[in-house]
Formats: sequence, structure tokens, C-alpha cells
Amino acid sequence: MLAHVASAVAQTDVFTSFNATHAGRNISVSASKLIKGKHEIGGGLRFNLNRLAHTDDQNNVYKKRLYATNFFQHLGLGFFYHRRVFRKWKKIEPLVFYDMQVTYAPTRNRMLLPFSYDVNGDVLYKEYIEFFGPFTWLEQNIGIGFKANLFSNFFIQQKVGFGTTFIMGFEKKLLSKYFNWFAWEFGALINVGIGYRFAKKKKEKGVK
Repeated sequence: MLAHVASAVAQTDVFTSFNATHAGRNISVSASKLIKGKHEIGGGLRFNLNRLAHTDDQNNVYKKRLYATNFFQHLGLGFFYHRRVFRKWKKIEPLVFYDMQVTYAPTRNRMLLPFSYDVNGDVLYKEYIEFFGPFTWLEQNIGIGFKANLFSNFFIQQKVGFGTTFIMGFEKKLLSKYFNWFAWEFGALINVGIGYRFAKKKKEKGVK
């Protein structure tokens, strides 16, 4: 009888990424494992980056308003699933993905509100800084991306996706009197990172 010989690749990726999400910005450190050559499952920690300047002047309550006020509010968790496509490509690995990130932090809101009139009758505005929360943020996105080899076992990763953000937590200062413990909004994810791949080929031999 002939012996059966099969080869497999035991692959683990570790990488750091910059993420622009609906809540704001963060840096993540993650690890992943490749299963059966096409399913990649991973997760890691994220560190929230505060932003004083808003990206818009629309008086949004949540969008890009996450602002950590202590060390633990800077921290969060991330989990993801990648499904590789076009696996015959060697230098570039296209993928579709599901990404979930969770963190706990308040918002910092800068608002310009009318408060009086000048001698000509023009409206005068005053700046107000308000904090809401803290809230539990659950951000989920699906999309497309790729990994591309750089040199040796190093690679870059880019992902773009869209999804929803759940914001959970009671805040009595918000307008809703009866339903202000939960809100949701459409969001997006832009992920750019660099990583290192630990890969080792294994051979399995059948019995003669």
C-alpha cells in the first residue's frame, strides 16, 4: 500500500494596527490563528486615542466623540474573523471580514449654542464643553481587505468596512427621558496595520 503524505501550515500572525471607527481612533495589538488555510480567527487589546478637535460641527452626541478620562477607559477588546478568498494569490491575500470592538468610555462634546444678541440683532454663540456617559460601546463591521507580504515574514494589512455601533448606558442629561440607556448608529471601520507571521510547515504521513 502507498503511504499518504499531507502537508499543512501552522500559522500565527501578530500585528499592531491603527483603527478609525465610529467612536473615534485607537491602536490595537492582536494575534490570529489560521485554520484549514482559509479561516482566520483572532483578537487582542485596543488603546483609545482621545481627540480634542471634532471632525465635524454637527453637534453629534456619539460620532467621533469617545474620550477616555482615566487609564482603564483607554482600554478595549477586539475580535475578528477573516475569510480568505482567491487563495492562489501568493503575495497578496484578499479577505472578507467581520470585526467587533468593545470599550467603556464617556464622550466629550463641544457645542456652540446661541445665548444672546448683539446691538445689530445678530445671534451670539457660546462654547460649551459637556461630558456624557461613560457608555459601553459595541462596534461591529463587515467589509473587505487584504494582507500583503513585505519582506521575510513581515506583512501589511488594510481593511475597510461598514456596520453599526451600539452605545449602552444610562445618561440622565440626554434629552430622552424614557429610552436613554441604549442608542445605535451606522458606522465604519478603516484599519491599517503591520505584522509578523510565525509559519511552520508540518507533514503528516499515513500508514502503509
